[in-house]
Amino acid sequence: MTAPPLRTQDGELLPLTSIRGIAAWWVVLFHLRFLLAPWLPAGAIAVLAKGNLAVDLFFVLSGFVIYLNYGGRVTPGRASTGDFLFRRFARVYPLHLLILLGFLLYSAAAVAFGSATLEAQDPGYFVASLFLVQNWGFHEATRWNVPAWSISAEFFAYLLFPIALKALAPERRPAWLLVAVIAILALSVHAFFLVFGHPFPNAVPQTGLYRCVAQFVIGMLVCELYRRWKGETRLAVPLLAAALGLAAAYFLVALPVVPLAWAALVLGLALGRGGGILSRPLLVWLGRVSYATYLSHYLLLTVFKLLFVETGGATPLPLLALYLAAVLAASALLYHGFERPAQRRLLAWHKRRRAAPAALAPAE
Repeated sequence: MTAPPLRTQDGELLPLTSIRGIAAWWVVLFHLRFLLAPWLPAGAIAVLAKGNLAVDLFFVLSGFVIYLNYGGRVTPGRASTGDFLFRRFARVYPLHLLILLGFLLYSAAAVAFGSATLEAQDPGYFVASLFLVQNWGFHEATRWNVPAWSISAEFFAYLLFPIALKALAPERRPAWLLVAVIAILALSVHAFFLVFGHPFPNAVPQTGLYRCVAQFVIGMLVCELYRRWKGETRLAVPLLAAALGLAAAYFLVALPVVPLAWAALVLGLALGRGGGILSRPLLVWLGRVSYATYLSHYLLLTVFKLLFVETGGATPLPLLALYLAAVLAASALLYHGFERPAQRRLLAWHKRRRAAPAALAPAE
């Protein structure tokens, strides 16, 4: 049997897609860990309790993938910038809106049945979420679809992407300088938390924006290194070993190296030969539906707790398995039945709108 290709015809790096799916499920289990605590050993729960670090991996991956696909096509102040931003809007917004409306229905039912008040729902946060600005420093706490804070922060990074391309010009910098800037930015993330007195990686409304932007830029610079070194597959194993060592240093002695660990992991996986298990179809599929997994699981968990979780007692394992199966099924249905079709329709509309002025222009 031949190994599956590391890249698809459209340039998708399969190991990076797969690792995104694994990270999304780490977030799911992070939010489920309190219900799993009676059933799992303390060491496993401790690992699940670090699942919010998967969001940092998302930020590095996002910067990497955006730079890989748009680094040579976006120019500040040009039509290419508007096209890039619309494409990102078409990618993230339809499903975000759908899940947000799901929370609206849930909250309306809670108010209607007297188990909540309208004021307690924080309407201002809902409105901010509609415009994807809920984590831009306007609110002191996360509400509604809590995981969507990172989508808000990432959209801010998308807006900065053309400016960062021009200001940093990664393609014109020597590799040693790129590595140095990656290290400085990585350390600055932990320093940011220290300076403002927040434990890493908490206080999301106060820290999430910088946490996202810094690691998004790290991903961009890592991608530039990948572009230069993509034939150097021998670097993959040392980079993956470095990622493992840095992760161990963080888990064991809280060394401030999380962004560096993720940067080494992403570059090592991108440079690897064949991708191994991370190029297998099931894991790749989990990665492709991971955005639906990430955005939908919290609403499903909210409903699950209402229906099945009783205070003071352990939730039966079959019910927990039912929840996880529901997340998986929702991920598939939302990705194939809504997320991708909505994205295609928006992009088709955008293409027609851009073509209309050219069709109306007089012939020379």
